[in-house]
Amino acid sequence: MPPAPAGELQEQVRAQYAYLFQLAQQLNLALDRVDVSVPAAQQARQSAASVGAELTESYDRLKSLIVKTAAVVRQEMETLRAELAGEYMALSDFGSYVERLNAVIEADPSALTQYYDYFSELRADVEAVSAGFTAWRTAVEGSIRTGIVDYDGATPVYGMAVGQNLVTSVDSDSGDTIIEKKNFRAVYAANRLSFWQDGVEVAYVSNNQLYITDVVALQNLSVGPWRVSAGADGLAVKWIGG
Repeated sequence: MPPAPAGELQEQVRAQYAYLFQLAQQLNLALDRVDVSVPAAQQARQSAASVGAELTESYDRLKSLIVKTAAVVRQEMETLRAELAGEYMALSDFGSYVERLNAVIEADPSALTQYYDYFSELRADVEAVSAGFTAWRTAVEGSIRTGIVDYDGATPVYGMAVGQNLVTSVDSDSGDTIIEKKNFRAVYAANRLSFWQDGVEVAYVSNNQLYITDVVALQNLSVGPWRVSAGADGLAVKWIGG
């Protein structure tokens, strides 16, 4: 604590100056110690991460060994499956139009998966229609999975996966259901938003930052108070203010 006021005014000022000088020295010494301890803290975090990776690897090896050498394997799981279908048909002298919609809902303790199938066919009566159009078909499949969408080492990741032609498979060693990373899909988790294309994670959002493999700006690209534009003479960088 600073010294209590005592004596003449000049003595009080001198005492306060001495106190502030000592306080500044103590703060500088504390800051020097903090700077020295930063590499040690980083080394400790790296060491903890390395230990965590080794534990995860050991967990996976032990789990695989137990599953492969188990004398008794028992799996109890309640499942629910529901199928919904709808069809629309229109016939006239000019042709026919058929539209079919199918939905399958599967639920178990690990996830709720919804499969959607859309098919339509437009067929023209060639004699009644003078144009060269004969037939047109459209078929689309989509899937939405809510629950366990991935694994972070040995820890399941809960979220939602949305994609076209989303395929799931069962791991032969662990028996876990895994989403095959094919075509394009988006995975929404509590700490990460990922976009996959043909088995490769092309972009993700995590820790308040966006990571993306390739960026194509059709017109302008803004970075903070700057704007980058493409013109006939090349790139133009313009200050737009912050």
